[in-house]
Amino acid sequence: MATEAPARKFALPTICRVALENFDLYSLQPNVEICVERNVFCLIGANGLGKSTFLNTLNFGITGAVPDPNRKFQSAPDYYEDASRSNRTEDYFGGRISEEKRAIATVTVELAWPSKTITVTRNIFQGSKVAKISLKDLSSQEVETVLAVDAKDDTVPQLRYESEILALTGLEDFSQFVFLFHFVSTFDEGRHLLMWDRGALTNALYLAFGADPAAAKAADKLQHDMERESSRGRNVRFSARHVTTRIEQLNELLKGSETEDHISQAELQRSYQTLLDRQSAAEERLRSKLAEMRDADLRWTNLSASLTEAQLEYRRLFSARVQKSASVTQHPVVRTSLTEDRCAICGANHIGAKLKARIETGSCPLCDSPLNESPGDAEAIASLREIDKKLIALQRDMSSVLLTRQRLSAELNSAEADEASAQQEVTKFENKEAARLATPQSGGFSAIRQEIQRLEREREEFRRQSEAHYKKRDELREKLRAHEKKLKTQYEVGSERFVPRFRELAQAFIGIPIDVELEHHQGTTVSGFGLKLRMNETLRSRPDEISESQRFFLDIALRMALAEFMAEGPATILIDTPEGSLDIAYEARAGAMFSKFAQANKILMTANIRSSQLVLRLAGLQGNAGMQIVRMTDWTDLSEVQQSEEKLFNEAYDLIGAAMH
Repeated sequence: MATEAPARKFALPTICRVALENFDLYSLQPNVEICVERNVFCLIGANGLGKSTFLNTLNFGITGAVPDPNRKFQSAPDYYEDASRSNRTEDYFGGRISEEKRAIATVTVELAWPSKTITVTRNIFQGSKVAKISLKDLSSQEVETVLAVDAKDDTVPQLRYESEILALTGLEDFSQFVFLFHFVSTFDEGRHLLMWDRGALTNALYLAFGADPAAAKAADKLQHDMERESSRGRNVRFSARHVTTRIEQLNELLKGSETEDHISQAELQRSYQTLLDRQSAAEERLRSKLAEMRDADLRWTNLSASLTEAQLEYRRLFSARVQKSASVTQHPVVRTSLTEDRCAICGANHIGAKLKARIETGSCPLCDSPLNESPGDAEAIASLREIDKKLIALQRDMSSVLLTRQRLSAELNSAEADEASAQQEVTKFENKEAARLATPQSGGFSAIRQEIQRLEREREEFRRQSEAHYKKRDELREKLRAHEKKLKTQYEVGSERFVPRFRELAQAFIGIPIDVELEHHQGTTVSGFGLKLRMNETLRSRPDEISESQRFFLDIALRMALAEFMAEGPATILIDTPEGSLDIAYEARAGAMFSKFAQANKILMTANIRSSQLVLRLAGLQGNAGMQIVRMTDWTDLSEVQQSEEKLFNEAYDLIGAAMH
């Protein structure tokens, strides 16, 4: 054990600044900028204001990928490829940013290391590409900026950013950096539980306790390749069993005892299910885009109706006002007097010019009363102005909907093409299976015997392939076992620091003795590691043996302990706080757990503005010097319900402020 190299530490960045531009989900502050100045940064606000969106956008800015609430870990590269795909980010942000701002919405994050800062900017709707990076050397104060628009290849800033991240952190691959942020450093609205995800936890343990990140990458690949070969072996063996069943059916035909279902298709293979899953996903995306298009069409129809109604109302009011002014000159007495230049009442001559002058100045020609300043007329003018504002707003909204429909039309065409392609692949597979399994229709028993011989050769080939896949799996497993053996030894050394810290954090929350021990999963097809959790000396091997709130906060404690153990310097944890699942006693204890971690590390968290003992206890322990509160209720409009009870929000803010002083 003494000969093992110590666990490698990674220089993970500190988040210094986050800026969102043209992010009009936050209607009051679409260009919001925050500087993280203390160990605990808490973004606090009401339901539905976009707290979770802020954390996911921050993660997107750092990693180029939006954390998937249904994240499934197979390998770090596979996860990164899936989470960073352009339609994932587009679908996530599509309902959060207006059509007018899509082309100019950006997120900028400043990350700091002891020797350098990196400021990275991404356009929200340009996938995982980096639009701009600025690198500042802290010793020389020199700044280098790389822009995508200045490069012939717009991937240059992205590649430069990834290479700088690897050089500064000491990681082997950028997908490892994404894995650490999404699976270890972030507890978000998806409530993914690292402790009970064998594949993700295994990869985290390799990174945390291994002496070489390249070995962690190799073990990750070996694990993935081993499971792939095992899956291929099962699929081919399944095909062999399928062929055997077909041979048996044909032998029954030769015996004259044909079964009723001998020409039915065999069970669908796993590859077929994969095609069906892809088709289902394509159909779901198509349905989603059709629903969005229907919604846009409905909005267009409603806006058109509102515009027509407003235009009719404007014309009615305008016509009434014009007619009122015109009615003076059309009065028989005035009209006769103007036409004949002679007063139709007293007969005086040459009075036409005087009458016209009075009318033009807005006065009644008989009594000199104002014509255009009556209370009724002023009200009509005010109404016309209000309707005019409404018309402008409606026309602006219709232009926005038109842009949305244009975008959705292109996305709908793409979704239809994907769905058609997926359907074509399924049909091709089904036709191939049907052709291969169809009973010969000509040639009698001779044709059947030839078909049996062909199937026997095919079965033998499937068996040969299956043995090859399983042999390859076993070879990979033996290579993986060497890594696993080394990790077990390294964990024994590292656990002397890691386990006590986890106990300290977990027990600060739950109040009873907690312990974990490494569990090595070994079997023909199973590999990897887990952590056996004991609460008060009782083994809890499944997540459903622990209450939901306990699962959440014990998992946060695990992430804190792992992040702190593997970080060279302060670790950072992003938390979308699940305090709503706790009673007030456990809320307070969770606040104490957060404070223990924040003594030497960083927490960026969101919380509901409520009488939360978690935030109050954390505020009391950290004080004004250790905790920074940002009021999200200043960022965007509140709902009618929230506006009616805004005083409750202010009271809650005041309580937190008082606890910090």
